Amino acid sequence: MKAANRDFTREVNLFNILNSIREAGLISRVEIAKRTGQSRASVTNITALLIEQKLIRESKPHVNPSRGRRRIMLSLNPEAAYTVGIKVSAFRLSFAIVDFIGEVKSSLSIPFRVGERRESVLVDVIEDGVRHCVDDARLSLQDISGCGLAIPGFVDSATGTCLWNPLKKGESHIRALLSEQLGMDVYLENDANSVTVASQWFGLGKGIDNFLVVTIEHGVGMGIVIDGKLYRGQSGIGAEFGHMVLVPDGAPCRCGKRGCIEAYTSDSGILLHAKKRLASRRTTRPNLDTLAIEDVTDLARAGDKELRKVFRQGGEMLGRGIAGLIQIFNPERVIITGEGVRAGDLLFTPMKRALKKYVNEEQAKITEVVIQEWSDNDWARGAAGFVLGELYKSPLNKIHRSG
Repeated sequence: MKAANRDFTREVNLFNILNSIREAGLISRVEIAKRTGQSRASVTNITALLIEQKLIRESKPHVNPSRGRRRIMLSLNPEAAYTVGIKVSAFRLSFAIVDFIGEVKSSLSIPFRVGERRESVLVDVIEDGVRHCVDDARLSLQDISGCGLAIPGFVDSATGTCLWNPLKKGESHIRALLSEQLGMDVYLENDANSVTVASQWFGLGKGIDNFLVVTIEHGVGMGIVIDGKLYRGQSGIGAEFGHMVLVPDGAPCRCGKRGCIEAYTSDSGILLHAKKRLASRRTTRPNLDTLAIEDVTDLARAGDKELRKVFRQGGEMLGRGIAGLIQIFNPERVIITGEGVRAGDLLFTPMKRALKKYVNEEQAKITEVVIQEWSDNDWARGAAGFVLGELYKSPLNKIHRSG
C-alpha cells in the first residue's frame, strides 16, 4: 500500500474510533471494533496513540454482567481541544467556547447591527468577543484549535466563500480577515448547517441517520442529514428551504424573488406584514419605526386579531413547506428551532393543521415533528461543533496545545 493511502486509511480509522467514542460516551475497545469493523489489534494500536496524545482516556473497568469480565472503558478527554463558534445575525453576534465533547465553557451574546457597519469593524468586534470568551473560560488563544463562523446565506464551506449574504451586499472577505486577526483556521459555514451539526452531535438529532432541521429567525434555513451525513448539494449551497416559492408573485423576499416561505414565516417577514397591517389603522398604533418582532408577538398574544392572522399565514406556509419536505425526504424527525420559536402556538398551531392536511397519513405516522426550545448560544455552539467535526478528521495535525 502506498504511503499516501496508508495515511488516508489511518485518518479514516482515527475518525471512526473517535466518533464511536463520542457517540457512546463510554465504550470498550471490543465494542469499538464491533462498531467500526476494524480489527481488535488496529483498535488497540490507535487507541494507544490517542491516549498518548491525550485525546481520549481510560476510565474505571466495567464489569460485563453476562460474562463477568472487567473491561476498561474509554471516553473523550474534554480538555483535549477547544474551539470557538461565532454566529453572525442581522442584529446580534453570539459566541461560544466549547471543549472536545462539545460542552460550552463560555458564551457571550451582544447586540450589533451588521448591515450598518463596515466588514473591518465587524471583524474587530468579533475578535473582541472571542478574546472575552477565551479569557472567561480561563484559556488563551493558543489553546483554541479552530474557529467556526456561521452566517446566513449561500455558503460554499469547501472553499470558505460566501456567494450571497442577506446581511451584506458585495463580496465578503470576513473569513480571511478574521483568520488573520485571530491567527487560527476559520471555517465558514451556513448557519442552519451549523445548527444541524450541533443537533446531530449533541441534540435532538443524535443517533438519528435521517432528519431535517428547519431554523426560523430573521430568515428561514434548513439542514439535511441523510444516512448520517450532512447534505449540502452539488456546489455546497443546497437546502435553501426558506427560498422555495409557494406563492407565485407573492410577497417580496430578501433574496430578490417573490412568494418565498421566508417572506411569510421568518421574523423579518412577519414583522413586515405586521407593519403593513398596523400602518393602515386609523386608531392608535405603536411606533412602527421602533417596532420589533417581540412587540408584534406580544400584541398578537394579547388578542390583536389582525396580527394573529399574520402569524397564522406564516404557520400555514411553514406547514405546507414542511409537508413537501416530508414527502420528498421521508425523514425520521423534523426539528424546528431558532429564535422564531418564541411565537409558540401562534405559528405552530396553524403549521400543524397544514401538516395534517398536506402530508399523507402513512408518512405522518413515521415522521416526528418537534419544536426545540432555543437559547442564545445554540447558534454559536453549532458553529463550534462544526469545527470539532473538522478536528476529528485529522486530530493529530489540527489540535493545538499551548506550552
